[in-house]
Amino acid sequence: MNSLKEHLIDQLTREHAHIGFVRATKGIDTQHLGKRTDALPHSIWELAEHIRIAQEDILKFCVNSNYEAPSWPDDYWPSDQAPSDRNMWEQTLQQYQDDRQKMVELVEDPQNDLFEPFPHGDGQTLFREAVLIIDHTSYHTGQIVDIQRILGIW
Repeated sequence: MNSLKEHLIDQLTREHAHIGFVRATKGIDTQHLGKRTDALPHSIWELAEHIRIAQEDILKFCVNSNYEAPSWPDDYWPSDQAPSDRNMWEQTLQQYQDDRQKMVELVEDPQNDLFEPFPHGDGQTLFREAVLIIDHTSYHTGQIVDIQRILGIW
């Protein structure tokens, strides 16, 4: 595997300059998942589910030549401030990890050229989509940590 693919996979799967999503969402009591603060407009649940939804959408774009984008912003955010139960939270966390692994597999696949534009896009490449996932997840994971700090649970 070439060095660039290795670097992308490393960024998708490990922590470097910041805490990763998995560690940032580990062990949060259900009672805190739906709390909003005055400082930020979303709850931990809303941010985590938004990360999951966006990552799933990016993955679908990468693998589906008949891809149709969901409606922004409504389809990219959960309708509820909190999950209905702990199981829903755990499903979101697991789906995040499953979809992240699928992106890693796309990057690892020697058949996939990182810089070949997708025929069904307008210039997007696998490289761009992987970096988008890294960037987007990182941004909102920082907000999840900030909310925990404000709530006094970090």
